[in-house]
Amino acid sequence: MAEKSYVFNDTETTGLNTWFSQIIQIGSVLTDNQFNVEEELNLNSKVLPWVVPTKGAYETHKQTKNLNEGMSHFDMMHFLKNKWLGWGKTKELVHVTYNGMKFDEELFRRQFYWNLIDPYLTTNVNGSSRVDLMVIIFLIANFFSDKVKIPTDDEGNLRYKLEMVAEANGISSLNAHDAVVDSYLMINLVRLINEKIPQLWESAVKTATKKDFITSINKEPFSMLAEIVKGQAFNYPVFPCAQNSKKPNEVLLADLYFDPKELFEMSYSELKGQIGKSGAFKKIAINKTQPIVNVNLIDNPDKFLDLSLEVLADRAQMINENQEFKQKLSQILEDDDKTWPEKNIVEQKIYDGFSSNADKLWMERFEISNWDEKVKLIDGFEDERYRELASRIVCYEKPEFASDEMLENYNNLVRSRLFTKGPWNTPGETLDQATLKVEAAIRETDDQEKKEIYKQLLNHYKIKTAQFSQS
Repeated sequence: MAEKSYVFNDTETTGLNTWFSQIIQIGSVLTDNQFNVEEELNLNSKVLPWVVPTKGAYETHKQTKNLNEGMSHFDMMHFLKNKWLGWGKTKELVHVTYNGMKFDEELFRRQFYWNLIDPYLTTNVNGSSRVDLMVIIFLIANFFSDKVKIPTDDEGNLRYKLEMVAEANGISSLNAHDAVVDSYLMINLVRLINEKIPQLWESAVKTATKKDFITSINKEPFSMLAEIVKGQAFNYPVFPCAQNSKKPNEVLLADLYFDPKELFEMSYSELKGQIGKSGAFKKIAINKTQPIVNVNLIDNPDKFLDLSLEVLADRAQMINENQEFKQKLSQILEDDDKTWPEKNIVEQKIYDGFSSNADKLWMERFEISNWDEKVKLIDGFEDERYRELASRIVCYEKPEFASDEMLENYNNLVRSRLFTKGPWNTPGETLDQATLKVEAAIRETDDQEKKEIYKQLLNHYKIKTAQFSQS
């Protein structure tokens, strides 16, 4: 069995739209299983022509050097891919992010896809897996706050941003919101968690794959689910009761504070009505880190429970043994399956199907070929998504090799993304709107650091306007 190693990943981006915002900085730090650093990556990419970088993002991370210089996005993502594959040849990688399941991981997947790379590098390659550290913080806030501090504001609301949790535990967050700095914040925080609550970190790593997670939540007597809602900690005793056969990543948990005997008597429609925030059942996705831990790993669990361990354990067993009840709930999940509207934009088609083996081989050939050869390979992709993405790559990387038709389509795309409203700038502005917003900010602020950021953004906007505006 390969040795476990950890890869701590963070990104800085042009905005908050995970479908269309671009990663402009990647911090990726490889450690051994004792969290000793073995290699560090600090990758930077120039902003893509069709992306409007947002004022809010640059106020936060201040990465203005990437507005008009840096590696190409294609080169950056392929460099990262090759590094991760190299690290994973002899090691079983656990990729660690902070709020990554909602943000960084989604960005990695999408932007590997943009650049004709397998989107599932952190889950499908050589036994690799993922852990979202922020989700572990939810468990700590609920059950282990005497060992690792979770800060609160003046009104008593929990604050769990990475730099705030780090500072509360004596870890300096100087220069936070730099991808490499934030990667090291995560490393230091995990070292602390592993020292103070080793059973929790061990559980998080052991359940980082779907198979192991399912095994874990089915263990006796039951598990505890933790949440932070509007700054307050909440937790529930839970036990799995159904899985969607159409979407195996979807699992239903029963809240053991609800008497199973009453649930067993409910009709199909009544049970369906219990799925939700205040109902007896909670729907989770097992392909993401979940704030769940077995009750046996919690010190003095009775102080967190409104009913005795024995009563709750009996309820879990009752649910586990009632096959008819579980089958009814599984059917509810399957019947409730939603059909999402068809997507027309190539970035939004990432989950429209896995790439064929033939296209995977073609992607590898595309990567290693010269640019004049890349152009000839475009029509060889079976999937139209990859033909469109490959053409785009050639046009922005090496336009001198593109045909007139390719360039015309590309320029129309860029103008559309820059000057019209659409899902690509939600939230965000068109280039014209962003220009007006930043011009106003320059006039209104006395903060010289912000003023300089705004000026560089404005310069970037003006260059793009001059290059792509038709007026």
